[in-house]
Amino acid sequence: MNPVRLPHWPYKIFRSSPTPPGLYARQKWLDEASTAEWQADFTACVTHLRQGQSADGLWAGSALETIHRLFGLHLTQREPDPLTDKGLDALLQMATNDRWSDGRRIISPDRLRGLPFAAAERASVILPATLFLAAIFGRAADPNVLKLYDKMAVGLTTEPLAGHPPTALNNRLRALVVQPDYAAHPATASLAAWMAGRQTPQGDWGAEMPFYQALNALAHLDVPAAERQVEQAFKLLVQNQNTDGSWGRQDRQWCTFLAVHALRNKVWI
Repeated sequence: MNPVRLPHWPYKIFRSSPTPPGLYARQKWLDEASTAEWQADFTACVTHLRQGQSADGLWAGSALETIHRLFGLHLTQREPDPLTDKGLDALLQMATNDRWSDGRRIISPDRLRGLPFAAAERASVILPATLFLAAIFGRAADPNVLKLYDKMAVGLTTEPLAGHPPTALNNRLRALVVQPDYAAHPATASLAAWMAGRQTPQGDWGAEMPFYQALNALAHLDVPAAERQVEQAFKLLVQNQNTDGSWGRQDRQWCTFLAVHALRNKVWI
């Protein structure tokens, strides 16, 4: 893919931001990690994220809150440690035992702000998010993690994808693309082809599919089916950039983070 000239500089929204995506952008994209302001914001954010973990490894007794905390720590401290391992252990134990209370209850978009996942039934959010976190925190080859990946992938290769909610499939794709073995798995190829069949001439994937989350997931793949979709979606990004350089109408910082991360993955900016 060739680099593109965006109408507006896309990093303004991250300036002085103390949020996990803001701190990531300021460190990785704006080269602020050596400044006293960034270091103070980083310390305050990480201290908050680490506070309140219970003896069982969860935060607030909640799988979803634990996912929020661990994802925030991934964007900030980056490296795993005993605290993140304890949180992952708790989530993986719940997943292994299928302990998703109210598994069919929908987790709404407002409860997923700042996460790269789409609103879906509880089990279709928590399990992919748990596997995603395990992979990005260095546990992609853990036998228990691989068993859960296998379990999640089976239905994607043996059942018609049309029978699954689109947002649930998006969440599974997000988990698959960060696990090296599964990025090239038939289940991932099947999902990429299914996404290609949904993509509109404008470059999105329909109203049911959150655009920025889907784009960011596909931008992690280097297969032709994903590359073609991402290139078409990037054209939509160029057309729809806000005048302040951001994207989205709501949650603009998060939408912009997902967009810029995807663009940089493909060396478009």
